[in-house]
Amino acid sequence: MWVRNQITRAIEGGPAAPWKGDGAMKQGANNRRPGKILVVEDNVDSRDLLAKLLGMSGYEVSSASDGESGYAAALKEVPDLIITDINMPRMDGIALLKKVRLERLLTQTAVLVVTAFGGEAAREAVEAGADAATAKPFDFNHFVETVRSLVFARRKLADG
Repeated sequence: MWVRNQITRAIEGGPAAPWKGDGAMKQGANNRRPGKILVVEDNVDSRDLLAKLLGMSGYEVSSASDGESGYAAALKEVPDLIITDINMPRMDGIALLKKVRLERLLTQTAVLVVTAFGGEAAREAVEAGADAATAKPFDFNHFVETVRSLVFARRKLADG
């Protein structure tokens, strides 16, 4: 039900485009897309929802269904941002986060953890090295602002 409500709200209200807001990400800046995002989520509805809504916001989005395949995809794609759930099969989000933080190739990649387990799990994720964490369900417009900020900060850092 949460997924359907989020889709309906996004279609009716539409998420903010990455080009608007504080002006930090202006269209055409360096002729680059707003960012490359990898969504790692075992729930197919949630994964598809995030991919669709972030894509509608202008991001280049790929996805993986568990931490193991997410880590392999991250090594291949080197995204600006990884959005991961915590509770997943094969490798959970915290283990994925720790592996990403140890991988030299991914030092410029931000990690945003989303969890249905509330504030304590989000706090644990940040302590483990996440750049940000949020509990489900979340306000999508606020979520997109967090994504935008993380992608912009990582790109600015990478561009030196």
